[in-house]
Amino acid sequence: MRISTAFPQQFNTTSMLNQQASVNESQMKISAGKKYLSPAENPSAAAYSLGFKQSIGEATQQQDNIAAASQRLGLEETTLASVTDTIQRLQELGLQGVSDSGNSVVARNAIADEFDQLNEQLLSLANTRNANGEYLFSGINSTTMPFSKIVPSTSATPVVPDPTANFIEAANGASGTTEKNYTIGAAGGDFKVTYNMDAVPDKMSIYVNDKLMTSTNGAVSGAGTLTIPSADLPLGAKVKVVVEGADSTSWRFNVNYSGGITEDGVTSGTGATVVEAQAAVSPPPEAIPAAFSYAGSAVQRAVQVGVSRTITDGDTGSSVFISTSTGKSLFDTVKNFATELRGDKPSLDTLQELDNALVQVSTVRSNIGARLNALDRQKATNTDFIINTQTALSQIEDLDYSSAITKLNAQQLSLQAAQQSYAKVQSMSLFNYLR
Repeated sequence: MRISTAFPQQFNTTSMLNQQASVNESQMKISAGKKYLSPAENPSAAAYSLGFKQSIGEATQQQDNIAAASQRLGLEETTLASVTDTIQRLQELGLQGVSDSGNSVVARNAIADEFDQLNEQLLSLANTRNANGEYLFSGINSTTMPFSKIVPSTSATPVVPDPTANFIEAANGASGTTEKNYTIGAAGGDFKVTYNMDAVPDKMSIYVNDKLMTSTNGAVSGAGTLTIPSADLPLGAKVKVVVEGADSTSWRFNVNYSGGITEDGVTSGTGATVVEAQAAVSPPPEAIPAAFSYAGSAVQRAVQVGVSRTITDGDTGSSVFISTSTGKSLFDTVKNFATELRGDKPSLDTLQELDNALVQVSTVRSNIGARLNALDRQKATNTDFIINTQTALSQIEDLDYSSAITKLNAQQLSLQAAQQSYAKVQSMSLFNYLR
């Protein structure tokens, strides 16, 4: 078989180029510190590597969330510590104000002035913002200032009280339950009860022949209406209206039925409006309108701190500064007490509201401490997870330098030998032997 001179030259050249490519690839892997330069070298390892990197990225973001939440909760705790100090000062002044010993009108006015200043301080604390400009106590509406003073409107239409409505006082018994009974004497329309539960929520239920027909479904406050359809009111039916609430709370309700109806044995007449009055009392003093409003959200903002765990990074202004029992803001309580002091009639009830506010703030502070501890524990858990995942990722894609360098040396030696052999073969010629 005849072999041309070009064939061994091409073969040797291709071999050297392949060895040179292997040397270059090994050098690039050593430089990058990676076992594989492309997913094609080991597709399964590339898939595992991608999953590990994603998990590490998520855990790292969760660590960033923990840092942000810790900063926000730490600032909130510091703020509420100042709120606590301010309320305690208000309590001291309030005790001085309600005391009859050595308190003149002038002295109480001076205490009221300090109440106003401390109220401004409380309002400023409630509107605290963090380094990002977010309000601490606005919930998820973090860009909205939570508390502000209400500017009274001068053009509002005055409310004219209903002269026919009597205020009712709940039963002065242990049960705090009031019951009114009626008998349907003639056919009419629907049986309607319009109620107004005042400051303290109460529950109302209506029975027909001792069968519960409708209810407020729990204690409610404010106004509303309950209705029994005419179809459920046969002639002679016994209708019972029951109000359940705290002893001596104030509420009122009107019964309207267009047919004949008898109330507790008293015939009211067809088409008349029956006005309830179990124990008619003088109307309570008109409630003082709120002077401060809350514009934040009632929903706390939650952040992801673990694979399946979230923690709220703040508290809403309503949960901190608005009473859960009366619905009155702390700022209104302080303002009302200052008004009472200027009127020389400070109330122990208002002072008790300050005590309740302090308990509410202290409860929130303790919850903040629990969340901060939880964040510290979750941070440690995330750190361990990241370290373990990085170790597994390293085993898959990081280069073993000792074996890689040994391999590179062998490749370089092989390439050098091939180059030297090629140079010698190139210099050989048959004519050298013919001379």
